[in-house]
Amino acid sequence: MKYLHGCNYPWSTDGTTIFYGLDFGASVWRPHLGVSTRRAAVARDFADMAALGFTSVRWFVFCDGRAGIVYDDRGLPAGPDAHLFADLDAALEVARDADIRVDFVLLDHRWMFSGLAETLADPVTGLTYEAELPEGRARVLLSTAGRDALLERVMAPVVRRYGPSGARADLGSAVLAYELMNEPDFVVEEWEQDLSSRVARPLRFDQLAELVSRLSHLVHAAHPAALTTLGCARAYNLWAWDDEALGLDMLQVHSYPDARHPERDPGLLGTPAAALGVRRPVILGEFPGGVDEYLEFALSAGYAGAWPWSFSGTDRYGRLPREPLRRFAARHPELVNPRARL
Repeated sequence: MKYLHGCNYPWSTDGTTIFYGLDFGASVWRPHLGVSTRRAAVARDFADMAALGFTSVRWFVFCDGRAGIVYDDRGLPAGPDAHLFADLDAALEVARDADIRVDFVLLDHRWMFSGLAETLADPVTGLTYEAELPEGRARVLLSTAGRDALLERVMAPVVRRYGPSGARADLGSAVLAYELMNEPDFVVEEWEQDLSSRVARPLRFDQLAELVSRLSHLVHAAHPAALTTLGCARAYNLWAWDDEALGLDMLQVHSYPDARHPERDPGLLGTPAAALGVRRPVILGEFPGGVDEYLEFALSAGYAGAWPWSFSGTDRYGRLPREPLRRFAARHPELVNPRARL
């Protein structure tokens, strides 16, 4: 696999508002703020990423389910909302024009977090009110009906739209990959040491694996030029995603060394990809700081890419440092975006 020089553009920001879960589709409690309404600003971000040399970006779509999906009266997905495709189309047009391909992260593990805000309608009066979902959107993934609805009514229309027979097949080349969930380690019932305290009803691994496998089959059938991947939070869980039955084309591992608990996640610097014990190509899918060191290490140690967190800079890790990226681009012009300013 060709080395993929990318970064995390997990969600956009205008410097004031963080558009987590709002880039694609309309939120039930906020006006539509998707990419198609802010196209020029997003295009400036992509032009900047191209100038830094990036050829791929990792971008979250539905996040915790707050936008882009219409739900039925059982809380199960009924289909895409009226703005989802306009936003996805705009995003891929922007990416294409910047010579960048997108890894769409469909769900975040926060989908399962208790206390998610939701707007509900009173069945008698029709009035809406704000409520909290005590189990997050766990019922969607915990039931066969919910998983079927999510895959068939939401994910399948997205994948097919950009496949060779889809309505926007012209944008298909801008899709690098589809990723079912960001860091599912925190929602798996059997992985007690990683399970988040905010997950009231965790997901069995076999339930999650079934959905990963079905998404892989869908992508390979409907959009065969795209890849499938998964962002693993812990290196010691990477083996679980290497199963042939899951159909993943490449794996990701995220590295956030914990100074207080170094045994929990010691970091991957110094560990070559071959030492991880998996057969598929591996990307360092998230890492904070040390950009110069990580990029050169990943390239020399057999990784398929190293994607720093994050271009948006909306958390404590801040924005990406520019000079290390320019140095990398100057040293490896054959790996970077042709628009890179060396």
